[in-house]
Amino acid sequence: MKRMLGKLIPRTTGGRWAAALGLGVASAVVLYLAFVVFGVHLIFVDEVVDEEAPEFAADLGDTDIDELISAAVASGGSDGRAALAERRSELESEADRMRTDAMADGSDEAMGEMYGDLNPMLEEIAQLEAAEEQMMGPDEAAQLAAEREQEQAETMAAAEEMADGGVRVASVGSFGPRSHPAVGTAVVLTDGTQTFLRFDDDFATDNGPDLNVYLHSAGPDASVGNLVDDFIDLGDLKGNIGAQNYVIPDDVDLDRYSTVSVWCVRFRVVFGTAELVPMN
Repeated sequence: MKRMLGKLIPRTTGGRWAAALGLGVASAVVLYLAFVVFGVHLIFVDEVVDEEAPEFAADLGDTDIDELISAAVASGGSDGRAALAERRSELESEADRMRTDAMADGSDEAMGEMYGDLNPMLEEIAQLEAAEEQMMGPDEAAQLAAEREQEQAETMAAAEEMADGGVRVASVGSFGPRSHPAVGTAVVLTDGTQTFLRFDDDFATDNGPDLNVYLHSAGPDASVGNLVDDFIDLGDLKGNIGAQNYVIPDDVDLDRYSTVSVWCVRFRVVFGTAELVPMN
């Protein structure tokens, strides 16, 4: 036993210094990989932003950008999704509560439980409208059709008002999860000269290393390989929670690049995606 310990533990001062140096280098490498490469600390640190609505060069007069966004989201876009708005609001509140509780606990078990509970809730949004329609009788279906017709008329009126003000909401989308939970509203604002992508103040996803905002030509459910085949990089994600704006270059065709994602460049992981639906 003594011989074995003698081989493992250097007896000379130089040997002890060499062992300590080796341990220090190994520790430094581990810390570098953990904090710089993998960004493990970001899992427990939210970057909250609260940017004002984007500023356009044109004179907007009395136009209130936030009101335009609220009207567009409330109208449900061109596909009559207004019925999802209330459920989405409920989901966001519940998701915030779950996220807060999990972060306060801080354990891997609590975080895993949060992910497990949150993902089915997000998937429910996509199924909500179809399930409600199946439960309706003929009279209720006719009433829903009339309500949607009214919503479309209000949407068209809102679009005309936006055009009069020089700024309009070109498209609206709702974030859903991919590799990580993601919720919130994405809108494209334009005055015909400048175009911005805005994440509204209900946006939230996990934090992580090297996150960017991409526009893709592939759909929101496309594989990772298809998403990176054709994309536009709008820059670094400014925060994993809260309102923020991104300039869309003039030459970007939004009919083609109609999916927005939060993308981890370093590890080729998509956190969440939203399909930008045009406003008619």
